[in-house]
Amino acid sequence: ASLHPGQGGGVSKNTEMSNDSCNLPLDTDVFGLTCIYGVIFSLGLPSNLLSLWGLYHLGRSGGGGCQLVYILNLLLSDLLQLLTLPLWILYLQGAHRWPYGQLPCELVGYVFHVNIYASVMFLCLIALDRCLAIVYPLSSRRVRTVRVAAVCGVVVWMLTFLFCLSGLLPSVFDADRLLCLEQYPVSPGYAYFKITTVALGFLLPCAILGLVLPQPVLRETWGDWSSNHERHKIVGILVVITINFIVVFGPYHLVGGYRFVSLLFTDRPCELERSIFLVYRLCYGLTSLNTLLDPLFYIFLCPDARSELQRSLSCLGSRQNA
Repeated sequence: ASLHPGQGGGVSKNTEMSNDSCNLPLDTDVFGLTCIYGVIFSLGLPSNLLSLWGLYHLGRSGGGGCQLVYILNLLLSDLLQLLTLPLWILYLQGAHRWPYGQLPCELVGYVFHVNIYASVMFLCLIALDRCLAIVYPLSSRRVRTVRVAAVCGVVVWMLTFLFCLSGLLPSVFDADRLLCLEQYPVSPGYAYFKITTVALGFLLPCAILGLVLPQPVLRETWGDWSSNHERHKIVGILVVITINFIVVFGPYHLVGGYRFVSLLFTDRPCELERSIFLVYRLCYGLTSLNTLLDPLFYIFLCPDARSELQRSLSCLGSRQNA
């Protein structure tokens, strides 16, 4: 059976359990997601490119340290995600019909998963690095090096690539209905994969941040360095990382966790899919906000990167006026 946006009518229990069309009103998410993706792409692409330009000059001047490596990887992950947003907008405007075939669908679906979980892991590394800089400023110097950060970056990408690869087996493309990264209802295998991503890709990092964050805050409260402005700023960055992490990635994983766990235990999956469809899709779209927020929080809050970027832009403006 083909699936058409806005198609209504009742669905029998046999149809619901057949893993066929759930007759969802797919057109309800078009306006919201198109606006979200359009704004994020328009603002995120130049801000990420501008941040990369500033990081490049900061690296040439010998500044940044291991933080530069983590932020660079974060921005590269963001750019990879940003380049897929125009395809998602065209997909939405085409009534949830993917015209480009199976391989491009699997690639952009793969990029979506990789971006989320690579970003999560690099955020955890940034938080851990900042925590070590406060709690163990001297003894942690051996591990807070560019070499160690580069090795950690390679490990993160390898683990993320391998982990997300399992999400494409079976394929995320529905050749009959031309749905990309959408199944209604999802197969049990994909539901187990998504539950695993919630546990390992969100709840575990949340636990890590929950253990990391109190250490510098307690050190600030009881230590003898409360007047140190730089360390106050590090604590602030840790708090911002946590808030950004929960606000951007939290809704998608919490709603998704409820969706996929419930689908494993209900005998009316299509009824569940219809009740949660719009909320889940909007939470799904909001995860792309990390591509817009990363440059603001992790580049422009850094005085060295900000001053280097301003200097680079001044030199660029001077050359154009010459």
